[in-house]
Amino acid sequence: MAQDRQAETIVRRATRYIHARLSRGMSLKALGPTESRIVFDFAAGWAALAAAVLFHLVFVPSRVPGRTCLPFLPVAFLAANTAFGIYTSLLGAAIRTKLAALLGSTLCVVALARLWGAPWDIISLWAILTLPPTMLARIFLGLPYSRHKNLTYLASNQRGSVLVIGGAGYIGSSTVELLLKQGFRVRVLDRLMYGRESLAEFAHHPFFELIEGDVTDIAKLTFAARNASAVVHLAGLVGDPACALDAQFTRHANVVATRMAKDVAVSLGVPRFIFASSCSVYGVSDREVGETDRLNPVSLYAQTKIDSEEELLWNLPDRFFVTILRFATVFGHSRRPRFDLVANFFAARALAEGVIPVLGPQQRRPFIHVKDLARSIVAVLRADPYTMQSQIFNVGDRRLNMSILELAQTVQRVVQPYRTVEITVNANPGDLRSYAVSFEKIRLELGFEASTLMEEGLTEIVANLRAGRYRDYRDPTYSNVLTTSKALADFYSPDEMARLYGPLVDRQSKTARSNA
Repeated sequence: MAQDRQAETIVRRATRYIHARLSRGMSLKALGPTESRIVFDFAAGWAALAAAVLFHLVFVPSRVPGRTCLPFLPVAFLAANTAFGIYTSLLGAAIRTKLAALLGSTLCVVALARLWGAPWDIISLWAILTLPPTMLARIFLGLPYSRHKNLTYLASNQRGSVLVIGGAGYIGSSTVELLLKQGFRVRVLDRLMYGRESLAEFAHHPFFELIEGDVTDIAKLTFAARNASAVVHLAGLVGDPACALDAQFTRHANVVATRMAKDVAVSLGVPRFIFASSCSVYGVSDREVGETDRLNPVSLYAQTKIDSEEELLWNLPDRFFVTILRFATVFGHSRRPRFDLVANFFAARALAEGVIPVLGPQQRRPFIHVKDLARSIVAVLRADPYTMQSQIFNVGDRRLNMSILELAQTVQRVVQPYRTVEITVNANPGDLRSYAVSFEKIRLELGFEASTLMEEGLTEIVANLRAGRYRDYRDPTYSNVLTTSKALADFYSPDEMARLYGPLVDRQSKTARSNA
């Protein structure tokens, strides 16, 4: 019985992995590090076989036997590599151990091929041509870690805290709350641009730690990531209007910061990395789009999300599992409220002034409640990391795909019991975004569906507004654009520029002097 259960578990995990792998798509960009090695070894084996057969046909009088095992040499090479642990147990081994395993694997294939009657000159030349590229690939991959080859794995802490970068924000504070409820240890790194009120309730929680600092401050980032079991990256500039204020600041806050977070996580052996991207990467589409569809960014914000995704998924080391979550347009009550989000803004404006100004009524958007975004993050953390490797998920629910006019009509129904609400409609030629998104992948892979639909989420916002739990919805603390304007002044201050770019300028000056 125990053996049957074990076999059933293995089959179930293998099936889950294959399904997850197929859902990532088959492009080279979607390959994980181990998959890249397998593809490379297979290609090297086939190229070597083609060259060896061609050599035989040109220089050896006898022809290649009609029935031979030669076509199976590359497949046998992969099988032998797997048996030797090259794709599994030896991933973190020293370079010389990997090279010895490759040599042993190749010799085994040669011996078996010879027993099957393959021509000696072909299989020997195949081995001579296969070994150099596969060995050199391992040597080059191992060079950055040759001095401290085991640092990554020794430093990793599977039971450490989950580091939430931007944990005091709109999505971050809801994520921290859910993680703590689920029993995770949580560490937050945040600039606290909006204050620490959103995290005040957790200040004395035994599993909570707050570090004030920016993700681009390497000292604070390294301190925050120590012994972490995962990084959840929620920081950065959010939304088209805020990102449009200054391109340099936007790229610094979104792309540079993401690259730094990845590098530090890899260096300290943090095994999991979850990145908050956006469905705005789809831009304009006249059909429901999925994760493998072509991206069509129409804003700087969307482009920086795409650039950040590519930074994270490029050249992944072993046992570093990256998952990209493309969030739908968020709405709902949070510990750090926002009223620059279209659904929240409509609700506040309708209740305060009795009007909902709709621009671009037929433009479509996917929506999701902020607490459901937190649920999606926890679902990824609880999933098998190997099935989450390099995965991209749209996070939302098909029931929440709607036009801006449909959203306004829903808000009108929710607010109508308290006052008369008028909807004004105008075109919006300055904003081309219009897209509906498929959320089948996350539903099938993680069983994720929205627990809070639009009307329920808007009812909660309106109830909090009527209870006086928010200040005036036009207050700058509720707007990313207004707060970003203040952050821009700090970014371009001489002290901040010296901290961020001073070391780089100093290095460039020293290099120029030495070259002179």
